[in-house]
Amino acid sequence: MFYLNEEFAQSFDGADPFKTLRAMEGNIYRQFNSRKTFQFSLNGKSYFAKLHTGVGWAEIFKNILQFRLPIVSAGNEWRAIHRLQEIDIATLNPVAYGSRGINPACRESFIITEELCNTISLEDFCKSWKQDPPDPRLRRQLIKEIARISKTLHRNGVCHRDYYLCHFLLHKDQISVIKLSLIDLHRALVKTKLARRWIIKDIAGLYYSSMNLGLTKRDLLRFVRHYSASGLRMSLTRDKVLWQRVEQRAQGMYENLGPSI
Repeated sequence: MFYLNEEFAQSFDGADPFKTLRAMEGNIYRQFNSRKTFQFSLNGKSYFAKLHTGVGWAEIFKNILQFRLPIVSAGNEWRAIHRLQEIDIATLNPVAYGSRGINPACRESFIITEELCNTISLEDFCKSWKQDPPDPRLRRQLIKEIARISKTLHRNGVCHRDYYLCHFLLHKDQISVIKLSLIDLHRALVKTKLARRWIIKDIAGLYYSSMNLGLTKRDLLRFVRHYSASGLRMSLTRDKVLWQRVEQRAQGMYENLGPSI
């Protein structure tokens, strides 16, 4: 499957997109054995490209033996982005995608998205909160919006799987009216309905990444209230086991990995 918007179709002009992207010069952000992420410019606009090469059967079997879902192409991120757009969660804007090869161990793929300009990750935006607390109203607004996004994701069968503050981008020109975009969806899980363990994984990751921000118990309860349709008291009673497991998992991450900020 291939998709190129009009601008990239004209730029590539019938050339092999894989060869064209491999030959491009840009700022490399991440590079692994089977995946490369880099930033480049085209016609005065900035884009990010992710190139996936075959992960190999060894990597696939390793993930399966560890009860993990192997990611073998950019198709996972392509589908997740479109799912978020369907449920009205701000995310990346994909402009090109391609995949070739039947064998999952050696499948090649790419995805290109527009750069989200004038944004800052919540990790960077919030990292000084413990020493320099923000305006309480801003903190409440952010907690409410993150809870709304989390609730919308999970009720629509989406688990991010790397659900940390660094993957929320705050649009700096809209701080008075909070707008957050969720990025880095290459491992996202899209199902009809999520099992509870996936919800615990996401919320625990989010909680872990915010542990050093000086959040109060009231802040945490505010998240629970906005996340839960049934209200705070009912959620703490009905979903007691869920929140206990979120707490246990997040604390375990903190003990094993140390602070994320």
